Amino acid sequence: MTSGIDLPLEVAVLLCGVFAIAGAWVGHRRTSRRLDQRRNPLNDMLKAENLGPAIDLALHRNARRHTSHAVLQGRIDQFADSREGWSADTHNQVREHIAAVMRVGLRRDDRITMGAGQVQGDGFTIFIPGADERAAVHIADRLRRKLAGLHLPQFGDEVRLTASFGVAAGRFGKDRDGLGRRARRALDVAMATGMDHVVPAGEIEEILLLPAPTPSAGSAAA
Repeated sequence: MTSGIDLPLEVAVLLCGVFAIAGAWVGHRRTSRRLDQRRNPLNDMLKAENLGPAIDLALHRNARRHTSHAVLQGRIDQFADSREGWSADTHNQVREHIAAVMRVGLRRDDRITMGAGQVQGDGFTIFIPGADERAAVHIADRLRRKLAGLHLPQFGDEVRLTASFGVAAGRFGKDRDGLGRRARRALDVAMATGMDHVVPAGEIEEILLLPAPTPSAGSAAA
């Protein structure tokens, strides 16, 4: 008794050859599709005619970025309630410690001054060259996160430090004092909103420039 299908030797050899040729063809097609440059999404981007304009655009944006600077006006939210009873030395030590922590979160050319500029006393001013308003807001948020992890015994073990920031940006050559005043107004809004807020001057200025709402028909008739 036999099982399976009996095929002549010549037919079996022919079928093996056909299957081998078909497998080789399928493998070749897959390799060709994998290496097809037209399927590479970066292919067009890396072409000489497209790469040049892309580089020019990046350089242009970088140049525009470096023609602006930003000012951050800030204040530690817990200072007003905690500094009573401190000696002058303790007050200065705490301020310098906080300033040192914030300097770690700044870039090499950024400058921070405690108790100077538009925010006197417990406030601080940070000058950030080469930053627009959006970049300065990101820096302020980074400083807030660093301060949140700082625990000083002078404030109590359970106190988490928070800070409020007002941010303004403009081009080099513009009035820096005017930029500081814009940042101070934004800080006032941040402090009025509550603790631990960052307010860009551009946002509140856009609101002020909005047209007055049109009176309704009912109010006009009255």
